[in-house]
Amino acid sequence: MKRHVLLATDGSSYAQKAVRYLGEAFSGRDDLEVTVVSVAARPPSYLLSPVPGLSEIAREEKLEKIQAENLSRAQKFVEETRELLLKVGFPEENVHTKVTVARGEIAQTLLLEAREGKYDALVVGRRGLGRLASAWMGSVSQRLVEYGQGVPVWVVDGKEWNKRFLVALDLGEPGLKVADHVSFVLAGDREVEVVLMHVISAFIPDEEVEDLAAVQEILLQREEEEAAEFFARVQEMFLENGFSLDQVRVKVKTSPFGAAGAIISEAREGEYGTVVVGRRGRGGFAGLLLGSVSSKVLFNLHQRTVWVVG
Repeated sequence: MKRHVLLATDGSSYAQKAVRYLGEAFSGRDDLEVTVVSVAARPPSYLLSPVPGLSEIAREEKLEKIQAENLSRAQKFVEETRELLLKVGFPEENVHTKVTVARGEIAQTLLLEAREGKYDALVVGRRGLGRLASAWMGSVSQRLVEYGQGVPVWVVDGKEWNKRFLVALDLGEPGLKVADHVSFVLAGDREVEVVLMHVISAFIPDEEVEDLAAVQEILLQREEEEAAEFFARVQEMFLENGFSLDQVRVKVKTSPFGAAGAIISEAREGEYGTVVVGRRGRGGFAGLLLGSVSSKVLFNLHQRTVWVVG
C-alpha cells in the first residue's frame, strides 16, 4: 500500500527544504506518493464588485488578468518543486501537482485540501520564526498545527536529516494514534530507527514533602506499569507493520521539568532528524494546543523536523 502526502509550496527556500527532507527521510522508497500543491492568491476584494470610476468591462479585464497571473505563478511553483522531487530520487509516476485558489486563509485552504484528498500527511516548510511569539503565532505552519485536527502536519526545519525518529507518546488513545501513523508511514524501510519515548512527570510541591513523596512514588509506579502495558501494544503494532525488533526501542523517562523539556533534550542529544508528537495530550488542560507539549516542542526545537499527529 502506498503512502500519499500533500506537499505545500510557495516557491520559497522553505518549501525547497521540505523537498530535501522528503528525499533524505524517504530515500530508497518507491511507495511514497507526493502531490505538490500551491495556493493561488485570490484577486483583491475590491475587484469582485463594481468599482466607482471603472467600467464593468475594464474591471472584468483587470480581474481576469490578476487571476491568470496568480494561477500562472502557482503553476510555476508546483512545476519547479516537482522537478526538485525528481532530482532527489522520487519516481516520476509518484509525483503529482495541483493548483488551487485560496478559500479563505492559506492554512485553511491547505487543510481543506488535505482533508478532502484524504492524504496521510500535510508537509510544509517552517519559516524563520524568530523569538517573538507573535511571529510564530502568525505563521502558516503554526495555524496548520493549531487548526489541523485529524490531519498529521509535518513541519520541516533544519539543513540535514537522517532516518532516526524520536516518537514521543502520551499513554492512551492519543499515543496510539501517533504510533499508528508512524508505524504505517515508515513501514517497510529497513534503515529506519525509531525510539518510542514516554515522559513521566515527577513534581513534588515544597509543602508536605514527606507525605506527598510517598503518594508520588505510588503514582509513578502505577504509571510505569501502565506504560509497560501500553508500549507492549505499541511494539506489537510496529511488528505487525513489518518492523524488526532492533529497529524499535522504548525509552521511559522521569522528569521534574515536564515532557516538552525532556523531549527537546533527548532530540538534541540523540541527534534525531525527526521528532513526532501528539497534537493533544489526554485529559484536562493537556487537551489544549497552546501551551501544550506539542506547541512548546514546535516553538523551542529548531533544526529538526516535527510531525504533529492527532
